[in-house]
Amino acid sequence: MACTLRQRDAVVPVYPACAGGTFTAIRTVPTTTTTTTAPPTGTWASGSKQEARIFGLEPYTTYSLRMEAVNMAGSTYSPWAVVRTLEAPPTGLANFTVEKREHGRALLLRWPEPATPNGVIKVYKIYNEGNLEFSGLSRQFLFRRLEPYTVYTLVLEACTEAGCTRTTPQAVITEEAPPSSQPAPVAWHVGASSVELHWSPPTQTNGRITQYQVISLAQGVDGIEHESTLFTENRIQASSFSHSITGLHPWTRYKFRIRVWNTAGYADSAWTAVHTRQAPPKGLAPPTVTHVQGNPYAVLVSWKPPEEPNGVILSYRIQRNSFGFHFSFDSSVFNYTDEDLAAYTPYSYAVIACTMEGCVTSPLQEIITLEAPPVAVAPPTVTEVSSTYVNVSWTVPPIQNGVITGYSLKLNGEEIYSGKEPQASVSGLQPHKYYQLILVACTNGGCMESLPTSVHTSEAPPTGMGAPVLKVTGSESVEVLWTEPEHPNGAIMGYELRRDGLLIYAGTDTRFHDFTLLPNVEYSYTVTASNSQGSISSSVARARTSPSAPSGVPPPRLQPSSSADILVTWDPPVRANGEICNYTIFTRDAAEPTLKSFTFPSEHSAFFSRSFFLSGLKPYYRYDVRLEACTLLGCASSDWATAQTLEAPPTGQSAPVLQLQMGMDGTENTFLISWSPPAHPNGKIQHFELYRRHILDNTTPVGAMLVYKNISTSYQDNKLLPYSPYEYQVWAVNSVGRSASPWAWGRTGPAPPEDVPPPTFQLIRATSAVVDISPPTKPNGLISLYRVFAESKGTNLLLSEGTSRQQTLYGLHPFTLYSVRVEACTCFLCCTRGPPRELLTQPAPPAQQPPARIAVLTSRSALTEWDQPLSPNGIIESCELHIHTACPQTPQPIATTCTPGPDETCFFGKERSFNITGLEPYTAYKLRVACYNNMGSAASEWTPFATLKEPPQYRAPFLVQSNLTTMFLEWSHSFALNGELRDFVLTENGLRIYSGFHTSISIPRTSDKTFVFQVTCNTDMGSATTPLITYNTATGIACCKGKQLSTIPSSPASRHIAAGPVDPTAVGKTGAQESRTMFYTELWFIVFMAVLGLFLLALLLGLILQRALKKRPFVRERPPLLPLQKRNSMGVCPPPDSYTSEAVADTTDSSSNVTLKGFTRHTEGLTDIKMVDSSSRTTPVLRVTNQSPLSHAYSQNSLRSSISRLIGTHDKKSLLEDGPWEPRSVQGYDSGMCVEDEEPVDTMKGFSTVRKEHTTFTDTHL
Repeated sequence: MACTLRQRDAVVPVYPACAGGTFTAIRTVPTTTTTTTAPPTGTWASGSKQEARIFGLEPYTTYSLRMEAVNMAGSTYSPWAVVRTLEAPPTGLANFTVEKREHGRALLLRWPEPATPNGVIKVYKIYNEGNLEFSGLSRQFLFRRLEPYTVYTLVLEACTEAGCTRTTPQAVITEEAPPSSQPAPVAWHVGASSVELHWSPPTQTNGRITQYQVISLAQGVDGIEHESTLFTENRIQASSFSHSITGLHPWTRYKFRIRVWNTAGYADSAWTAVHTRQAPPKGLAPPTVTHVQGNPYAVLVSWKPPEEPNGVILSYRIQRNSFGFHFSFDSSVFNYTDEDLAAYTPYSYAVIACTMEGCVTSPLQEIITLEAPPVAVAPPTVTEVSSTYVNVSWTVPPIQNGVITGYSLKLNGEEIYSGKEPQASVSGLQPHKYYQLILVACTNGGCMESLPTSVHTSEAPPTGMGAPVLKVTGSESVEVLWTEPEHPNGAIMGYELRRDGLLIYAGTDTRFHDFTLLPNVEYSYTVTASNSQGSISSSVARARTSPSAPSGVPPPRLQPSSSADILVTWDPPVRANGEICNYTIFTRDAAEPTLKSFTFPSEHSAFFSRSFFLSGLKPYYRYDVRLEACTLLGCASSDWATAQTLEAPPTGQSAPVLQLQMGMDGTENTFLISWSPPAHPNGKIQHFELYRRHILDNTTPVGAMLVYKNISTSYQDNKLLPYSPYEYQVWAVNSVGRSASPWAWGRTGPAPPEDVPPPTFQLIRATSAVVDISPPTKPNGLISLYRVFAESKGTNLLLSEGTSRQQTLYGLHPFTLYSVRVEACTCFLCCTRGPPRELLTQPAPPAQQPPARIAVLTSRSALTEWDQPLSPNGIIESCELHIHTACPQTPQPIATTCTPGPDETCFFGKERSFNITGLEPYTAYKLRVACYNNMGSAASEWTPFATLKEPPQYRAPFLVQSNLTTMFLEWSHSFALNGELRDFVLTENGLRIYSGFHTSISIPRTSDKTFVFQVTCNTDMGSATTPLITYNTATGIACCKGKQLSTIPSSPASRHIAAGPVDPTAVGKTGAQESRTMFYTELWFIVFMAVLGLFLLALLLGLILQRALKKRPFVRERPPLLPLQKRNSMGVCPPPDSYTSEAVADTTDSSSNVTLKGFTRHTEGLTDIKMVDSSSRTTPVLRVTNQSPLSHAYSQNSLRSSISRLIGTHDKKSLLEDGPWEPRSVQGYDSGMCVEDEEPVDTMKGFSTVRKEHTTFTDTHL
């Protein structure tokens, strides 16, 4: 046999193994595994049935079942089968136990397990004002980041696999904390001694404010800042506060702050700095005026700051003799030197100190300036002048600057008079001399000199004339020198020179050369000097002329005899003037600094022959010769005679210098040969001869060849072979002979190579090739570089260069024909290119594909044009056009998740344009073009474009779904926008219930009725409207124009909605998460369970009340009676889900028994419509009050809410059952809030006082 189990009942199929007769009934006997619960009775079924339904089971409970088969003969049992009922939403979920922590910033929430879990608890959730705050399996949660002294409404939800259950909302107020965010006070009407402060309450009071204090912070006399409380405000009901503070010091910085108090503590605001206004200074002392040492024209004025500045001292000013200066001083300046005053004069000074609010003037201070030297002392006056004395007088200075103490007269800087008289006589002066007279006038302050007065004494006859100086200059001349008189005593007008009493000279010179004298004769000379006043003569000076020497010596005669000898002959002097004792021959060489002499005394042979051979001379060289003849009295010399030696073969010819030059053809195949003349030409060089010889194999010279013959010392030889060695030799030739130089070696430069062969190619690829280079037949030098050039489209492109004869060419273009040449170089300009050879590179995939262009664009098509790749790299065989939808899409009010579409090939062929059709309006696309050759393809960059707009279009009906609590509408696939969205409008029976940008909405389901929905889409190009959709919540059938629409009864939370996540409260309470409809979602089952629950709850309440009322409390345990709270007809507080309940109870016994006759619940119709956005917050859109009956399904939460309204506030004393009487405990329960704020268990304990008239106590005066 087999059994199949469902929740709270069991359907047991029965399959007998064998039939031992006719079955009259089959009974299923369940047996629970729990010993505390009585086993349910069996169920009978007819023999023809093979299943039986068992009711009254507990959810998620294990049962043992067996089958009993009965016939007329007897019965038999099957083995026991163990089954477990399915899970159900938990019941008996209690409210939180709250512990306040962290000074009102946190709540420690604890809760017990549900009284009846009905399954395995999968998760606990805590909601605060509908927002999920906690999700997990722990049964305590520290709720942080709260605001102190704030009411929070918390809901606990426990969930199993079958569904969830919530508690009634529980209001909890956090603990008070010190205030925070107290704004700083604002200063108004700031004066010099007062300020008015304004402040507002703190942003976060965190409790009940008790008082405000105004606290100041000012610097004391000791320099330390001190706090003081200036004012306390106890009137806290106002929205703003103010206080005026007086008695402050001008221009003083104060700090003020507000300290706000509540019962938990206080908080201080930030300091507000206040600077009182300025005032005129006070206590300015008179200035101190002192003399400036050594300066009678200035005084030093100094002052001190005012004792009370009362602000910022902007400036100081000085008054002198009651007149203020036209300038002022900075506040940091406290002294001033007053200059340009009059010496020995009284002055009075005062100081003015100023702030922005005014000025103050100090008392006067007087002073007399010091004495000073006199000013403008007149120069002395000369009244009488002679050659030896002068008379001087002077006047009193016009500005004395004090009392004149005396005069002093200076002559050329020396004092010659001192006294108080205004005149003086000066004697002992020199005639005809300039003197300077200066008058000095003195006071106690100093002395002052006058300007100098020049005086010139008269002339007198000269004195002190010295004898002349005589100098014998020869046998016939004497030179006479003299000086001016020691005391000219005037201007010397001239001199007279007399020889032996005869005047021989008159003039102003002081020298004279006297000629035409006789040899060896004594002469006497005197000099006379004269001025305007007279003359004076010198003493006599004497001198004798010298003896005579020979005269008239003729120059010698010179005759060259060879290249190294010259014959010198001479004649005797014309006048011997005595006996000739010797002859001397002097020779002079221009290249030598000294003279050579040959002396021939009277006993020498040359003395008598008067001839001599000069030997050992230089060939072809010029020599100078002079003859000197001497007597005992002196010598006489002749003039110089010149002669030149004869020529000789040249010697010392140096090797030529070879300089390689560039020829006309641009190669260095020309030698510029230059040389110097011989070191010893030994005559006149007639010409030079240049010989050249070629060196074969760099070792063997070939015969010399004359290449040049001329007088020039350079030659350019250009008939040479390139890169060949040569030797050159120079011969110098004169009239006597010739001389050769050493050989000079040189090599010509390289030349362009000849016969460069064309290249050969290996390994030809698309962009590279290997080229082999053969050397030139005639290199004409060392090949230093090979270059490979390509001629393509009329341009030469350097592909490669180097010294290797095998090079790789890179950077070639695929499928391109090149004309390649090889260039061989021996030097910079010595290059030769060989003949070309063609090179065709291999093809390659194309490259550089230009992007496509949009030529014509409409809302559903795009005419596209494109070009071939810039580098086809082969023959383009075909092109493709790719397109896909792009991201981001065209702008819309709400950003949506965008995924680029797949690439599609919309064209393939050889054309260059294509019209793309089938596009969507107002849609962003990207397209690219790809072209192919036989080697591959190249794709362009993506070209973005957006199609034009169109009016919106209706596509399909929108989706309508619902469960027991929520209706869900979704129209994301109902329209083609074709433009920029303005809004969606949802109407129900012509009434707009939503307008916005979202494409889905959740509406609370409050009653079973028929709704008529319609959605309108508005864009900037027009509007589109869906047909009317008729939806019945009872049947779950949606119709459009009389036709039934297929619906998917799945939870809205199971679908992804572009507008955002759906309210989580609409999921999991009914267990409707599968496509098939479960039996426990049927209306009949819900009504049955509600009635059964009410019955069981009433029975439970009766038992609890009976037990609670039997206990008689003692006097000390009984709390005082609480005043009955006045209620209105609608209850103390409206329920949070916007419905009203009426509970009618009949109490047959006022002490213990209560019978609940019935409960009737009424609700409003479509009370709330919630739109779910992306932030998981619900936004109410519309509320309609429409009285209509709610379905008969009640939850346990609503039942508790209804029962709690029957409890009177004055009966809450039963909440303190078995506990000591504490006023604090009573006050804690009497919070003054709604009854729904209390825990359900406590609420049920107080149910015994429902409809009770009064309570009497026999053991107390109460």
